[in-house]
Amino acid sequence: MAETLIRQLLGRGEEVVTEVTNRLLSNEAFVEMLKKGIAVKEVVDGQVAIALKRMNVATRRDLARMEARIAALEAELEASKKAPARRKPVRRKAG
Repeated sequence: MAETLIRQLLGRGEEVVTEVTNRLLSNEAFVEMLKKGIAVKEVVDGQVAIALKRMNVATRRDLARMEARIAALEAELEASKKAPARRKPVRRKAG
């Protein structure tokens, strides 16, 4: 019984959200403002990226590359610990 009530409420909520969304998207003024808002966000994002670069702050991509490099170095270090030590050949002086 409780599950049925919850499903009905969820269904009604979805209907209301769909109806409101359709009304908003049919309003040309709203759509234009939404487009302008998205354009402004893109400009702000670009300016923030420039500012962070000037401050020499690492990006997410930079951090991902560093993490991958660290993981590779850790794996290499672990592999070298497990491998038998190699001896360098002794060179004799001619003479």
